[in-house]
Amino acid sequence: MNEMQLILLGLLVLGASVVFFYITDLIPRQLENTEMNIIISLGIGLLILIVGKRQNHYLDEIIQSQHKVTQEIHTMIKEEIRLINEMKRENDNG
Repeated sequence: MNEMQLILLGLLVLGASVVFFYITDLIPRQLENTEMNIIISLGIGLLILIVGKRQNHYLDEIIQSQHKVTQEIHTMIKEEIRLINEMKRENDNG
């Protein structure tokens, strides 16, 4: 299950629990707005954390692929320099 599906599942469960508690009236009336704000803030923070980790993973993949391409280019340049030097020696000797 990827992160987006996990986020959507979490939001669905959160919505279902709110509806369930609203219908059954199990939430105490003394529950204060500050407590609800804390709960909502923690939920949003968790979502941001999951999305941030996903973005970091994506950036790591990009950096690794760029590093691999850079290594391949470096290897090709070294091979070209070797061939040029070899051709230069052949021309000097020949």
